[in-house]
Amino acid sequence: MKQPVAPTNELGPAHLATLRDLLATYCGVYLDDSRHESLRSAVRRRAQQRSLPLPVYAEALATEAERPELHLLAELLLNHETVFFRHRLHMAALGKTIIPELHQRLAPGIPIRIWSAGCATGEEVYSIAITALEALGNPPARPLEIVGSDLSSAALARARTGRYRGRTIGNLSADQRRRFFRPFGDDGLEVNEHLRRVVHFEQRNLLEPFPAEFQGMQIIFCQNVTIYFQIETCRTLMARFYDLMAEGGTLFLGFSETLWNIFNRFRWREVDGTYVYQKDRSLPAAAPRRPVTPAVPTFSTLPERVVRPSLSSVRPAQDVVTQGRNLIDAGKSEAALDMLEHTPLGGPQVPQLLALSAHAHANRGDLDLAAAEAHRALELDALTTEAHLLIGLIHARQEQPTSAIKHLERARYLDPNAAQISFHLAECYRQLGRMDAARREYRNTIQKLAGEPPERLIDGVAVGWLAETCQRYLTILGPSNEKKG
Repeated sequence: MKQPVAPTNELGPAHLATLRDLLATYCGVYLDDSRHESLRSAVRRRAQQRSLPLPVYAEALATEAERPELHLLAELLLNHETVFFRHRLHMAALGKTIIPELHQRLAPGIPIRIWSAGCATGEEVYSIAITALEALGNPPARPLEIVGSDLSSAALARARTGRYRGRTIGNLSADQRRRFFRPFGDDGLEVNEHLRRVVHFEQRNLLEPFPAEFQGMQIIFCQNVTIYFQIETCRTLMARFYDLMAEGGTLFLGFSETLWNIFNRFRWREVDGTYVYQKDRSLPAAAPRRPVTPAVPTFSTLPERVVRPSLSSVRPAQDVVTQGRNLIDAGKSEAALDMLEHTPLGGPQVPQLLALSAHAHANRGDLDLAAAEAHRALELDALTTEAHLLIGLIHARQEQPTSAIKHLERARYLDPNAAQISFHLAECYRQLGRMDAARREYRNTIQKLAGEPPERLIDGVAVGWLAETCQRYLTILGPSNEKKG
């Protein structure tokens, strides 16, 4: 008779998948496999605080009674890092064009109403308020109502204090510091009463019904939020934003948050060198759509495509892809991101543009955003080579070579001639002790680099150095143990 197996105090794949889906249903944020360690760490922390075994805690979260605990777990996992004037192009468009147009169009006394959805610790809300006051005067020439909302009560508590220091205030000009802040501590700034008067904060879950008083918002900011949602969640939220917004209203999304192939009732508008979405009922309603591909797409199933009209004033997207790839290869990730911020994400090149943005963000250390962008690229087109490569590199950086190999092998299948894919595969095989496979990929890398100028850069690394590194590892690993046929 078999002895009963003692219960483990670890979370298995099934527990993690259930928790991931619970969180996505609750707040929209989908934690892809690159963030499973973050999820496991957050669950371990909360379970210890509750003095519960990990599996017991995880299973309890599925009950309605534990909804407050699910909220606390979500707060641990949400990224609240932001800065003032993070998206300067958007703020410039808001102050130079969008607000002046609204002021001219609205009847006297009608307020300009702006919602920052997912405002984190408040820097975006105060940046919007500063921009509005610079455009309308202080006090403003018409009423202003600016609301910031976030799921996190801890982030909102910091926003309400209005006290900031360090990197977050680095983009503020000397004039803005003088006009809208007062000193706080040795090196901090605190927002003044002029700014506080036009803003307020509310705790809101974007997946729950919007309050009636939000109806008729003229401007909505929802930046770097929906990139962490699955496509269907994003589509549903965009439809609700559309219904909520006043006619002619403007939606600001993050620069990598495309609505191409997701929601086509907003129209593109180019404003002061950047791109926004506007509500325009003259456009035909979106056709009913069947569900898109799952979160982890396969090569046999691709999402249905809805191609938006091209913009004649924009450089061909393929040129942008080529230039962006060249900039990243040259180690100029910031320049690549700057170029991509000036490029509208519409048309069939969107997955490649998203993958390039992901690669640039990964190069500067923003791995969560990079992974989200790469996964969105794969949701839109499962055959996006750069996205598979990027996800593989993220897993490699996280010391998860097995997961990295899965994506790198897909990338190699799609682009068998890419030397960097073979090199990263070799590195992962070597970490796992699969020495024959490592030798094979080091040799493949050298072969694919043959004929390339030694000084040419690939993802910031010189071809000559890459080839020498492969040869050095082949020498260290010694002869192959593979049987010759």
